[in-house]
Formats: sequence, C-alpha cells, structure tokens
Amino acid sequence: MLTEVVVERVVECVSERSAVWLALADTDRLNRAAGMERLALEPFDGESAARFLIRTTLAGFEVSYEELPYEWQYLERFRVQRLMREGPVTQLTTSFATEPTSAGGTRVTLRVAATTPDPEMVEMVQMSANFSLDGLSTAVQQLDAQLQKGEVVLPHRSGAVNAEALERARLELTKQGHAVAGARLAELISGGADDQVAAIRPYALADQWKLPRGQVLAASLAGVRAGLLELRWDLVCPSCRTGSTTVGSLAELSEHGSCQLCDIDFGIDLDQSVEATFRPTAHVRPVDGGPYCIGGPSRTPHVLAQALLPAKGEAELTAPLEPGRYRLFVRGGETVLVEVEQGRAGELRLPEVSNEWPAKALVAPGAKLVIASNGPAARHVKLERVAWAQQAATARDVTLIPGFRRDFSNQLLKPGLALKVARVSLLFSDLTGSTALYSEAGDAAAFRLVLDHFDVLISAIEKRGGSVVKTIGDAIMAVFPDDASALAAALDMLAVFETFRGSDALRARTHVKLGLFGGPTYVVTANGVLDYFGQTVNVAARLQGEAHSGEVVAPLALVEAVTDALSTRMLEVQRYSAQLKGIEAPLPVVRLRARS
Repeated sequence: MLTEVVVERVVECVSERSAVWLALADTDRLNRAAGMERLALEPFDGESAARFLIRTTLAGFEVSYEELPYEWQYLERFRVQRLMREGPVTQLTTSFATEPTSAGGTRVTLRVAATTPDPEMVEMVQMSANFSLDGLSTAVQQLDAQLQKGEVVLPHRSGAVNAEALERARLELTKQGHAVAGARLAELISGGADDQVAAIRPYALADQWKLPRGQVLAASLAGVRAGLLELRWDLVCPSCRTGSTTVGSLAELSEHGSCQLCDIDFGIDLDQSVEATFRPTAHVRPVDGGPYCIGGPSRTPHVLAQALLPAKGEAELTAPLEPGRYRLFVRGGETVLVEVEQGRAGELRLPEVSNEWPAKALVAPGAKLVIASNGPAARHVKLERVAWAQQAATARDVTLIPGFRRDFSNQLLKPGLALKVARVSLLFSDLTGSTALYSEAGDAAAFRLVLDHFDVLISAIEKRGGSVVKTIGDAIMAVFPDDASALAAALDMLAVFETFRGSDALRARTHVKLGLFGGPTYVVTANGVLDYFGQTVNVAARLQGEAHSGEVVAPLALVEAVTDALSTRMLEVQRYSAQLKGIEAPLPVVRLRARS
C-alpha cells in the first residue's frame, strides 16, 4: 500500500508577480541556490512521458528516476513529477503556485508530494520533504531580496577566478579595439554565477547591456583568441528552441539533428539551427555547467503552457488572454496553428486522430484547449508563441564576421557536407588590365599591384561588415549579411579604387568591375575554406561579367530596396534587362558608375 506524504510552504514576497515568476521559472538556478545536487542524464524512450533517466542525490539518498516534462501555465503555476527507480519514494512531485497579493506582492506556495510503499519510511520521507522545502523556501526569499535590489542572480560558483589571466585577456581585448565589450565580459566572468557564464550568448548580453550585437559578438571571438573564452556550437531544436547537442567545431555538424525532448529530427541550416555560445577557459575560471534541472518554464520562454498528455487520455491547456498567433505542439511533431481573437469559440477539442486536425483553429482569449490521445505512450503538449525575439548568434552571423575565416581557419564543415543559408549577399570583383601588365611591366611589378589592390578592396569590404571568401587570381569573392551592406561596399570599392589608380601610372592602367546578387545558398568546405555554391553564386558571378571597367552591376530590385546606399552618391545609373548565361528569363539590373 502506498502512503502519500504532502508538505507545503507559503512564502510572502514583496516583489510583483511577473518578476517573481521569471525568477522562479529559472529552475536550474533555483535548484543550485537550494543546494540541490548536479544531475547525470541518460536518454530514455520508455512508455512514460519522460525523455531522460536521471541520477542524482536527493536529501542524502542516491536516486535515479524518470523525470516527466514540466507542466505549467504562464504566471500561475508549474510542477514536475519524478517516477523514482531507487530509494524510499516511488513518486515525487514538486509544484509552485503564484498569486498576487493585495499589497502588490506575490504569494508563492511550494508543495512537495511523495509516495512511499514502506510505512516505516513515512517519517523519514516527511523529514526529507521538509528539508527540500526549507532549501527552496530560502532560495525564494533570496530571490525576492535580489529582485528588490534590481537583481536576479543567486551565487553559485565552482572555482576561483584566475585574476591575473583575466586581466591579461582584458588588456588584449582593449588592444584589439574591444575595450567596452571586453570590460563587460571580464566583469561577467569575474562576478557572474556559473549558470550565467556556462553558455554565454553574445546577442542576449548585447541586448541586456544596450550595446550593438556585432560589437559583443566580435569581442567574444576576440576573447577566444586572447585565451579568455572557448567557442562552442549548439544545435537548436526548431520546436523547443534549446540546444539539443553541443559541439566544439563546425566539423562535427551533419545534415540532421535530433531533439530527445521533442522526439523529432530536423534538418540543420546555418541560419536557425546552429548557435555560437562561449564559456570561460578552464585556465581563467572553472565552471560547473550543470545541469541542475532539465526542464522548467525559463528553458523555453516562448512556451506559455505545457501539460502531460496521458496514453489514451486527454490534456487541457488554456489559451492566452492576449490576441495573436500561437502554435499547439504535441511531442513527436503534430502541430496546430491557434489564432486567438475576440468573439471566437471558448473551447477547442482536437480529436484523437491527428490527421483529422485542422491546419488552423480560431479561439477566444482564455479558451479551453482539450487534446485527446489514442497513442500507447504518454507525451507532452505545449502552446507556444509563433513570433519570438531571436537572440541567437547563428553560425551564419559568425562566419560572416570579417576576420573569422582568417582567425578560425580550423572551423570548417566536414568534406562533402553542404548546409543551407536562407540569404546572404555575394559580391565578385575583377581587376581589368592586369593581364597585360605582366608582360609589359614584368611579373614582380604586376604581382605587387595585384596584392596592393587586394589590400584596398578588402579594407572596403570589411569596413561594411563583409568577409572575403576567397581570391581567384586577381578577383575577389566576398559575402555580406545583407544587400545594403554589399551595395554600399561595392560603391566604396569604386571610390577608393579611383584614388588607388591616381597614385601611380601603372595603377592608372587598371580598374575594377563588380557584380553582386543576394539570395539563398549552400555553405561547403572547398580548398580549405568555407565556400558558397548554388544559383545565387552563379548569378553574382554573371553580373560581375556584365560590368565594364569602373562599374557595379546589381539587380534592379536590390538597388531599389536599399536606396539609402545611393542617397549621397553622385552616380550614373543605367537600367536594362540582362540575359545571363544559365538564367532563362532576362533579369532587370542596374549599371552604376561614378559620375564624371
């Protein structure tokens, strides 16, 4: 016979509810603060909803258990159930509930429910539950005190900082032009908790610090060169949007990834699926990266509600009060687009057969969402925001940074692997008149001119945020994050090359012609560098072939979309339709050159 032991605590917080919720929802940090032990994970594919088998120590007992996915309703409550495999308890459920108080604070109710088959263990289980709640209650009180100071960090540090090594790295970052962001990174590494520095996300920090994202990302990459940080790559699940796997090099990527939690496989692209994160080197600061929790609302902040869907049973969620577009996801891949609008139905019931689900459902704010299951295994179901602020420094962003290819030349895809990028802008240049110079001025003088012209053009490319993919003879292939940067760089290149030509009689006999085009492409490793291939590359190269000396040729649509790049330029503009080799339909293009 099973005996259930239930223990509760109520903590009165001064802080308002949304702030308390956000602090509590970071369950990894909360468990660290409460003195919980680190978890050891093993993927689990049994018939329960659990996706991991966990081993750890609870209240002095070595235990292993199946951890079911957390259940929650945003701002209101969350809980986690653990099916114990060892120890005196067969099931353990920990839950949190919040409600606003009349004074503007928050009442937090903590509850632990444990079942044991041994009547002689009831008293010990009750003592253990009280011990756990004592730690959690203290952590909640600390969080409330921190919130009153405008902070939400509870200290958890695994080792001392090497202050000398940290200062050397900071000085090196300052020398490289990263004084502001470098100082902030050094401050974070010196004073932050382990969970804050175990996976540093440059864009999230930039938003928090109110600094340009590119500035913090560039400083983080410089920190790797300075011995301050390590670069890692997280494979991001498109459903839960968390890192399902972490690798140390792009060479470890493959065409597909998988998420144990969501039970799905997904294709890998460099725009969405691969995120760069950083952590301190062990020499600067040892870090305990955990995990201390594998669930909790803060891990997936775009998810507003999550519940367990029993085998051949039902789960119920509540639609948000805010109108908008949301997505209902059931582990394994079934989805329904849910649009919340005033005046719509107050209840949505989805039948057991998923292929009978509608592609879209319209419901009222606060509507009841009931999902049925006819499957043999329990799963979880969640309601998530469709639109979500992107704070991932993706592999696309990182590989476009000027100097990345030079300073991280070992970061290459494995041979034969091609990963998609949704959009980049590519530029090709060609130096006209150089071939004749080799015979007329000699190899040494001509070669020196080619190298000097590379310096001039590459500087213009990198100043606009572009990166050189490769040089081909006296030509350059460069890549840019967007069309506006590429066009601005192309016009800069025409301008600086005029100065270059005017400085020497030999140089005056040459000129450049440029072409650019933006679109989807694939990234591969070719000849020891990250390269691009696909139709976008072909069109960009063909447009360079359309240009005459001192000209840039670009698609009309691209130029019209980024007219700001032309607003201060004195240009001659010629519009025409180009019939490009390998392209069936004529392409409307613009020929641009400096006005005489």
